[in-house]
Amino acid sequence: MSLSYFFAGYLLVHLALLTLSFRWQLAGPRTWLIRAILIGVIYDNAMLLLSSWYGAADWLTPLNYPRWWLHGLLLPLLSLYMLSLLRQSGVAMAFKGWFSAIFVVITVLCLSYGIWYDIVQLQLTSRLFEDPNGFFHSMERFNALNGTPPLGTIFTNLFILPFTVVVWRKSGWPWLFAGTLTIFLINGASAPLAYGFLLGNFAEILFLLALLKTEQYFGTVKAAAVPNS
Repeated sequence: MSLSYFFAGYLLVHLALLTLSFRWQLAGPRTWLIRAILIGVIYDNAMLLLSSWYGAADWLTPLNYPRWWLHGLLLPLLSLYMLSLLRQSGVAMAFKGWFSAIFVVITVLCLSYGIWYDIVQLQLTSRLFEDPNGFFHSMERFNALNGTPPLGTIFTNLFILPFTVVVWRKSGWPWLFAGTLTIFLINGASAPLAYGFLLGNFAEILFLLALLKTEQYFGTVKAAAVPNS
């Protein structure tokens, strides 16, 4: 079986989520960060789909660099997203200067890491995927030459995870916690597996759906709090 079916499927699902983000009643400006991440993931899967057809062709090399750039620039901003969500949830501490400063510092550090490793030092090389079970066809795809794990993204995920529990307790909304925990566990467990990148892409769908449904939930709460004129 060709891996192109999976990447095409992921691409269509993310396009559907992006479309829904403009149709649902969502919380506000935070939604644009989710849309930006969705666009980055759509681009990522589009490039993987092309690689499943053409391998690591020379003409695809410059087109694949933005996959890492978008990842390194956008995902660290989820810390600021969480700070905004904590404030909307009514967490009094989230309005204190020192507390906000922690989120800003974490964002800057993770963003700096992403800029350094995913942009400045990034060099791509080809890597052959071969299914040890012979179920999927082989595929040549791009990987970062330095092989450095996305520590900025991993740390951001770990940083926001306990605060999703706070949002759950304050607002009664558990699904952001569930989505954040799921993507962390799936990515961690699947990293050493041959199919890890397929499972990671699936986890992204669950996480982004959780983010969008969170925005829809808080958008509904916000609308209900506005008195009718």
